[in-house]
Amino acid sequence: MERRAVRWDAMTYSVQVEQVGSRQLAVAHGVAARDTLGPTIIRLLDQVWPVLRAQGLKTEHNVVVYRGGLEHIEAGVEILGGSLVETAVVKCSQTPAGTVATVRHTGEYAAVGAAYAALERFCREQGHGRTSLSWEVYGDWSDDPAQRHMDVFWLLAPPAGP
Repeated sequence: MERRAVRWDAMTYSVQVEQVGSRQLAVAHGVAARDTLGPTIIRLLDQVWPVLRAQGLKTEHNVVVYRGGLEHIEAGVEILGGSLVETAVVKCSQTPAGTVATVRHTGEYAAVGAAYAALERFCREQGHGRTSLSWEVYGDWSDDPAQRHMDVFWLLAPPAGP
């Protein structure tokens, strides 16, 4: 596993490269602009959670997947047990499996751009190609921003051939 501290603005992120498996998700799909991202994620999660509760599925963390940027967002919840019965809005999905660059962001969610900048810098400096797939796995909510965290993952491109 490769790990390196990357400083971005006033924050230092410990970026690492690791292999991850996929996570099974129940998601709602959406599109957002940068200034409407937070409300869009909340609106999508508000569509997913009632379905999961009604179906009695065992769940874990909120997850947001970006499949090519803000035009293709999946906001949902990791499913640990059982099978989702899809609805017109809530669908089955999964995070990608493979080699990722990952970092933990602590603090206000709106400041996560610094974590993405640190990932981009790390990949550029270490020669890792990135795909258009990234995702965020949110920790448990806290009213104290200093206690909030999310893990950000960026799927790396396979190494170029000879």
